[in-house]
Amino acid sequence: MYNMQRRFPSCEHNVKRIRTCKTSVSQYPVIFSVEVPSLLELCALKISQQLPVNQLSKNYLQSNSLNNKVAHILLHYLDDEQIIDLLSSADSFLCSPGLCHLSELCLSKRKIDGLIPEDVMKILSHNKFDALTLSESDLTHTTLDHLAGTQRNLLHLDISYCLCVEVFDSVFAFKNLSYLNLEKTLFKLTPTSAHKFFMLKNLRWLGLSKLKKHNQESKLPLQLLTSVTAQLTGLDLSETCWDISQHHKLTHFRCLEYLDISHYPEPQGQERFPVRFDDIISQTLSSMLTLKSLDISGCHIHQQENIYKLRDLKLEFLGIVAQDDLFFIQDVDSLAVKVASHRKLEHILVLINKYKNNVGVLEQALKNLFTLHRNRIELGYSSAHIEPQLFEAVLCTLERYPAGEQIQHIASACLYTLNSSNDMTVLASEPYPGYDKHVRRAIILLIISINIHTSQFDVLRNCMGMLSQFSVYQKEFMFYEIVHSYIYVLERQKGILERSPVLSIEDLARDKANRISTLTVKAINTSICQSACGKKNTVGKMKLIETILSISRLGFSMFRQSPHETDGINFCDLLLETWSTLWNITDEQAGNCDRFVEYGGLELYLDTYFVCSQVKTDDRRVTIKITTLIRNMLGLMGNIAEVSHVRPKLLESEDMIKSFYMLRSYNKESDSECDIIEIRYSAAGILSHICSDGPDKWQFGDEELSYNTVLKGIEEAVDSWNINSKRSINYKSFNPILHILKVDCPYPCKLWAVWALTNLCQTKAGRFVPMLRRDGGVELLNKLKEAPDCPDNIKRLSTITIMKAYDPNIGPDIEET
Repeated sequence: MYNMQRRFPSCEHNVKRIRTCKTSVSQYPVIFSVEVPSLLELCALKISQQLPVNQLSKNYLQSNSLNNKVAHILLHYLDDEQIIDLLSSADSFLCSPGLCHLSELCLSKRKIDGLIPEDVMKILSHNKFDALTLSESDLTHTTLDHLAGTQRNLLHLDISYCLCVEVFDSVFAFKNLSYLNLEKTLFKLTPTSAHKFFMLKNLRWLGLSKLKKHNQESKLPLQLLTSVTAQLTGLDLSETCWDISQHHKLTHFRCLEYLDISHYPEPQGQERFPVRFDDIISQTLSSMLTLKSLDISGCHIHQQENIYKLRDLKLEFLGIVAQDDLFFIQDVDSLAVKVASHRKLEHILVLINKYKNNVGVLEQALKNLFTLHRNRIELGYSSAHIEPQLFEAVLCTLERYPAGEQIQHIASACLYTLNSSNDMTVLASEPYPGYDKHVRRAIILLIISINIHTSQFDVLRNCMGMLSQFSVYQKEFMFYEIVHSYIYVLERQKGILERSPVLSIEDLARDKANRISTLTVKAINTSICQSACGKKNTVGKMKLIETILSISRLGFSMFRQSPHETDGINFCDLLLETWSTLWNITDEQAGNCDRFVEYGGLELYLDTYFVCSQVKTDDRRVTIKITTLIRNMLGLMGNIAEVSHVRPKLLESEDMIKSFYMLRSYNKESDSECDIIEIRYSAAGILSHICSDGPDKWQFGDEELSYNTVLKGIEEAVDSWNINSKRSINYKSFNPILHILKVDCPYPCKLWAVWALTNLCQTKAGRFVPMLRRDGGVELLNKLKEAPDCPDNIKRLSTITIMKAYDPNIGPDIEET
């Protein structure tokens, strides 16, 4: 498919847009910005936001001679409704004869007839256009007749894919045309219509691609193009059924530089018999010495040596896509300066750039790009010389087809393999010039894809995975927009889960929503982990906590129906991710802890814990998931217990305190020791924080949950733990633990705090010893162990930790995790 460089900006032109996307999930708009806009772009944007333009703006633009340039850019900021308003207003910027004179107009994919009134077309007629692009619009012959009567000097006309035009007489009224594209229209090349080409004396490029056959037997006859054989420099017959027996007529095109006779397999069930092109190459094409660009993709060649006859043409481009019979040909690069095929990465790059409008070819090219590049990496070959160009080509494809599910799926996978050689965690500078710009552009395009494909698991998985990678390198770029897009996906999935409350009934949409929700919550957690701690509170204000809690409740309602079966366990995966994310987002964030309590998080904890505690199974897989879920829930409740003004909420429920008391000695022999110690540690820590407020606030007087009983239980639990236990809990500061050492509270509470400091400094000294020094923990431990009534177990642990803090082999810098 020929891609002629347009003489004016098309719908994918190079002006970078600023677009605001508002959804119902948040009061925060998402701004997609690629580059700082130019003055012309800002003028166009301002005009698009304030229509009709007031007289002051008109005078300013007129006095500064920016009219036409702004008008060209303006069209690319407008949606259908805006362009109708603009063209329908008597005070319109574009329709003012004394103000704006357009020479080029692109209304591609616009609904022209029926939306833009006919009198507006008359207003537009004051412009003397050089070029009109009306492709994929609802153009009819009535409007075409009107344009033909007013635009006699038109040079460039593109009405491709205009299926509403049935009469083409008006086309030949544009007698000065040098470019005419009739691709995928209802145009029929008959002796009558062919004779009218005599009227187009200046025609240089003719597009007859994808024309329908008049009937089953008819083929487009080349002999009917005799009137333009002496003047055409470009002819596109791709995927058009033309009469192969007349191939010798091609030699009559004496000035022809561009020829496309490619064809591709028809959809399943309509496969056509492959035509042998050996004679066409050897007898016709090889003698057309004016050719510079030739596309014979999909053409069957029986004798491979015939392809070598094209060398004498010294082609600038040769397309041989979808030709398995040429796969083993040697020295393909000698046939042309640029070759498009699936054989090499260099050829695929040419292919992607050349076949931008052919979705089927692009999809196959991207698949081969993924496979070829991955194989080169696995074999140890470098592709660094071409990776920047491939990266750019894939990004252009993502941008061009935002709604194409397959394109977005494959292209995002290609980004992964192209970026696989870059370790984002240690990448300190650009691997190549322009990499930063590529990453930023990729982030924007991936966000757009996520907002469009909210129900496509494969697309979301790839896009979210790549965003996680890129966000390590560009930690601050578009962070809130990324989280906002994830919330939008969750809101959509929430609606699906709400419509399917019964687990026993098979529902593919529900199961898919569960998988997407699990994936999305995990992506949110990853983004928050990669961001600065200060952003968590802002993210909490974006309805994130409320949305995750809603999704968690829906997942829990499914899980509780069958916690032992596969369907229920699948929803346990969703709960694992939701509680892990909530644990992360409430870490040292009092505002988010408030929101968690406000939106019913404590009630959800009790319900979930009750179901988990009732699960009895010998299935190790189920047991591990239940244990991990309890660990995540207790980690979050530990964050709640650290906030002084929220902590009393935990005392409002006896069942809540009882759950913590029971979990301080949690034991499942089939589970990992790490999860077990973390559950015990978190449960005892929650009780320690609550008890540190003193007995006056304790509300339970029975012997089982009395204040002293709980304190004794904390001490017994802590004394039973191995001080060298490995844990995955991470602290950004020791302030929540050191708070207990600062206040006047019972020694069992302080025992828990000292054990926590000792354990962390013993097992991860490089990170936590410098943190202990920084936060003043050494001084507090010295003061504590010197107290006359300090118990021996606290003295012993304090001494171990203080000695570790004075270790000269441990530097002052806190190791990153």
